[in-house]
Amino acid sequence: MKTDISEKLVAHIWQHQLAPNLSTDAGEQLQVIYPGRISNGSGCDFRDAVFTIDNKVIKGNIEIHVKSSQWYSHGHYRDPKYNSIVLHVAMWHDSQSPTLLQNGRTIPTVCLSPFLSNSLDELGRRASLTFYPLPSCLEAPRYSGTESLIKLLTAAGEERFAAKISSFHKTLGEEEAGQVLFRGIARALGYVKNAESCEKLASRLPLSFLEEVKPETNAVKQAWILGIAGLLPSQRSKLQYKLIEDREVDKLEAIWQSSGAVSTMKETEWCFFRVRPDNFPTRRLIALSYILGRYHKPGLLQGILKLVEKTPPQAQHRWLENSLTIGSQGYWANHLDLGITKTRSSALLGQDKAAEIVINIVLPFACAWSEIAAEPKLKKKAAEIYRHYPKPGDNELTRYMKQQLLLKPDVGLSACQQQGLIHIFKTYCRHRNCTECLVALNQS
Repeated sequence: MKTDISEKLVAHIWQHQLAPNLSTDAGEQLQVIYPGRISNGSGCDFRDAVFTIDNKVIKGNIEIHVKSSQWYSHGHYRDPKYNSIVLHVAMWHDSQSPTLLQNGRTIPTVCLSPFLSNSLDELGRRASLTFYPLPSCLEAPRYSGTESLIKLLTAAGEERFAAKISSFHKTLGEEEAGQVLFRGIARALGYVKNAESCEKLASRLPLSFLEEVKPETNAVKQAWILGIAGLLPSQRSKLQYKLIEDREVDKLEAIWQSSGAVSTMKETEWCFFRVRPDNFPTRRLIALSYILGRYHKPGLLQGILKLVEKTPPQAQHRWLENSLTIGSQGYWANHLDLGITKTRSSALLGQDKAAEIVINIVLPFACAWSEIAAEPKLKKKAAEIYRHYPKPGDNELTRYMKQQLLLKPDVGLSACQQQGLIHIFKTYCRHRNCTECLVALNQS
């Protein structure tokens, strides 16, 4: 068995489907619909893949190895971060053991070597080339100019905004409006890696309870949030600073111990691996506590709705972002986590993340709420702000889609058009639904 190839080459072969007519270790036929996009984080090599096994559609993340035995030698079988994996892809299958996840579930393994379309030398040469889009976009006719593509991105961004409004509208019909908004903001604060965990926390901890806590006792709010999250030092096994004397930690622990709460999340439900320290979930949850404190008097719901309503025409996006930004505060001005100091002060919630919350949560929520509350002026204003909102910073997905559509990295896009990139990926690219894609249907 040859082993002198890199995992990068195996990933290239999988991504560009250079080993057709695949089957699993159980002999089931596998057809790739979308190989997924490369992940720069922990827990998988490709995200959002779609494929069929014996005509059953499966969606999820994929892990790549040179040899299938590396699933065990790398320790993935005991790491909960890999429980989202739905397919294990390897060049060679050298293990008799099935691919077992930490949660006890078994997933299929695919061995690429019997199905290669070229020699490894030729495939290695191709892998050394610079990025090229997936075959469907590469083979399609190109646009006569960027302007027509920008118009399509605008239309796609409007579709995504409407879908978000519809989703909020449905949820608002099922539960209290403030709790829906609270959960949405919490999820946005979690970024990709901790979004689901933040949403789960917000579902466990009612907004009504947190808003009863007096603003001058913010430590109580923080102790409850971190305690329910399972992120206080007494609840965490991986922290190395527990013996360090820290008054803030002692205060939060004392409040939590006196609360009597027993139902909490687990430390393993949160991701710190390959997360920038400034974005640690502890800091984001503290930022959430400060947002609640800022809008304590009117309440989070009315405070956020008033923000949109009172936004001045000449500085709409800055007004909204500044109203959500949380600078370095007290203990957290020089701490990355409980007990872990840092030398550089940084915001708990910066301008870029505030912009994401406004675009993805605040504006579509305001539109949905205004429909139910019969407030057409508020809906009109929120929609207008969205249409004219400038583009925030790029993320992994928007950079990927710019490459996919052969757009220059510095192309001038609005927030709506950037949302259009995301909409096209999630609606068409991910499902390899090229025949119905807005881009493919409107090319000249």
